[in-house]
Amino acid sequence: MSARAPQIFASHSQYDSDIRKSFSEIFAIAGAMPKYMEFERIYPPAWKEIKEQIRISEAVFLLLGPNIRRSGFTENWVAFEVGLSCAFGKDVWVFEPMDSHIDFPIPYLTDYMLYNLDIQDHFDYIRSVMEGYKRPLTIFPLGDARTKRNIPEGVTMNCTHENCLSNFQLHTDVPNLYCPVCRQIIKRPETV
Repeated sequence: MSARAPQIFASHSQYDSDIRKSFSEIFAIAGAMPKYMEFERIYPPAWKEIKEQIRISEAVFLLLGPNIRRSGFTENWVAFEVGLSCAFGKDVWVFEPMDSHIDFPIPYLTDYMLYNLDIQDHFDYIRSVMEGYKRPLTIFPLGDARTKRNIPEGVTMNCTHENCLSNFQLHTDVPNLYCPVCRQIIKRPETV
């Protein structure tokens, strides 16, 4: 029996098919295995299979797109997937198209990237993240697993809004952004 390739769970709206297609192309180039669940036939209740797939995934990628709020059904499932990811201690990457403001707060995430796939550096960066998660960990993973896998490190962001105070790694060089947790504007810290 051959070992299963590490997978990344991809959470998204089924109506954002262009985003899924673009990320599927990057997954293929990176040699990483995505796990999409929106069109699979799942024996009811669906939450059991989704829970298992998140449990065995190396990370969760939330592909935030303009249609995320198109359906209350989708909103609830995405919230459920993010909640499970938090419970399992998974890295949750939120990828949001640049120059968009998708008013959908994500209560838990570890990493956030605004992207434009027409920018080669963004494409390559996302590919390098995927390649990192496909690298299996050693049996005795001493030290930081992300560092050992060569997963890119971002800039630590701390939301300063009193009603949020969340923190995450930002992976895009922008001066200001909407906090992905509270969706209020925050400023990137000055780097030396």
